[in-house]
Amino acid sequence: MLTLWCPSAASMESAKHAPVSPVLPSYEQEQHLHAFHACEQRHEAMARLLVVVWDEPGRCDLRAMTHVVTAHLRRHDTYHSWFEERGGAIVRHVLTDPTVIQMEPRTLGEVRAEDWQRHVMATPHPFAWDCFRFGILQHDRGFTCFASIDHLHADATVIAFLMAEIRSAYRAVLDGEGPLQLGPPGSYLDYCASQRQRAAAMTLADPEVKRWIAFLHRNGGRMPSFALPLGVLEDRYHAEYVHLDILDDAVMDAFESACHAAGARAIGGLLACAALTERGLAGRSRYSVVTPTTTRRSPKAFRTTGWCVGVVPIDFDVQQRAFPELALTAQRNFDERLSLAEVPIELVLELAAGLPTVGSVATGGVMLSFMDVNVPPLSAHIAREWHQANGRVYINQGIAAQVAIWLFRTPRGLSLTAAYPANETARASMHRYVKAFAGACRQAAEALMPTYSDAGREQ
Repeated sequence: MLTLWCPSAASMESAKHAPVSPVLPSYEQEQHLHAFHACEQRHEAMARLLVVVWDEPGRCDLRAMTHVVTAHLRRHDTYHSWFEERGGAIVRHVLTDPTVIQMEPRTLGEVRAEDWQRHVMATPHPFAWDCFRFGILQHDRGFTCFASIDHLHADATVIAFLMAEIRSAYRAVLDGEGPLQLGPPGSYLDYCASQRQRAAAMTLADPEVKRWIAFLHRNGGRMPSFALPLGVLEDRYHAEYVHLDILDDAVMDAFESACHAAGARAIGGLLACAALTERGLAGRSRYSVVTPTTTRRSPKAFRTTGWCVGVVPIDFDVQQRAFPELALTAQRNFDERLSLAEVPIELVLELAAGLPTVGSVATGGVMLSFMDVNVPPLSAHIAREWHQANGRVYINQGIAAQVAIWLFRTPRGLSLTAAYPANETARASMHRYVKAFAGACRQAAEALMPTYSDAGREQ
C-alpha cells in the first residue's frame, strides 16, 4: 500500500506568492539549476534525485507521520526557497512563514515496484518549490519509508541524519513524548549568503584561487580525465551505475591499519590505491582527481539539510613509489588543500575567464568520494541505526557530466558505487578499473594481515 505526502493546495499557493529574496543561491545550487535547464532544453533526463529508503516495523500511523514530515520541512529553511530563471540569472523566492507548509497524505493503494519507481521519479523538478516527496510502502512485515529530494536541497552528508531525524521524531510522537528536541539546525540561507559574501571579496590574486588555477593548468586547463577509454568524446552522457562490496569489515580494518602505519588516514590510502590503479592500467606517472568534502564546520551545520559540499583538487607524482609512501603523500596533499573546498570551482572559472590556460566549464572529469559513516558527523550510533533499518540510497538515472566513484565505509566494510557512460567501452573500462582498485586495496591490507586467505580474496 503506497502513501505519498505532498504539500497542500494552500501551501502551494503560499509558495507561489513568496517574495523574492536578496540571498543568491549557493554556487552548488546555481550550477545544478543551470545544468537542469540545459538538460531540459535538450529533452534529457538529469540525474538529480537523492532517494533515501529505510524500513520500519508495524503499521504506519499516517497522522503521526504527517506531523513529522510537515515539521521536518518547516524546520529546515532550504525547503522554504524556490527559484526561477530571469535573463540567465537565478532568482530565489523564500516563504517568510514556514508554518504555512502543511503536508497531506495521499494513499494510492497497492502498487508494483515499477509503479513505486514511477511515483518517485515524478518528484517535481528543481525549479518547482515542491521538489521533494515523502512516502511509505505498507506491507505485511512493516513499512518502508522513503524520501525523494532533489539534490538542490540535500547532499550525501545528511542522508543518514535525515533518516535518523524522521524516524526518531516519528517514534517520539507515537510514544507521546511531545516534540523531539533535536537541537536547532543551522540556516542554509545563512550558508548561501556567507558563501557569496566570501566569493565577492575574492580575486585572481588570492592564494586559493591561484592554487586552483595551477591545478587546472596541470590538467590542460580543465578537470582531470579518467584513465581508461570511455567511448564518448563529449562531457555529457547517459550514465549507468555499478555497486559492489570490495572489502569486508575485517579486511577494511586491516587496510585502515596499513594507512595509519604509513602516517595517513583512510582517504589518503584510498587515493594512493587509485593512483596505483591508474599507474598499473594506464601507465600514468601522476595522479589527478577531485574529491568532495563537506563544508559544514559546526554541530548546527551538521544538523542542517542543504547542499554544503566543495571539492579538493588532488594531484601528485606516482612514479615507482609503493603504497606507504603514496598514502602519506596523498594524505598530505589532501590536508594541505582542504581549504580549497571553500572556493567553488564555478567561482574560479568566473575569475579566470579569458585566461588562455583555463577552460570555460567545470563539467567532465573524474571524482572520487569517500564517506565513513562510523565517525562524526554521522557517528557509529547513526551508522548502526542505518544498518539495522536496512538503509539505502538511490540516484535516478540520467545525463551525467563526469565519471564518479563513491566509496562508503560502513559496519559491513568498504563498498564502491560508480557512475560512468552507458556504453560497452566504458563498461569494460570500469570493470577493469574496479577490479584493479579492489586488488590494490586488498594488497595494502595484506601487508598487516598476512594470514588473509585466498578464500577471503573472493569478493
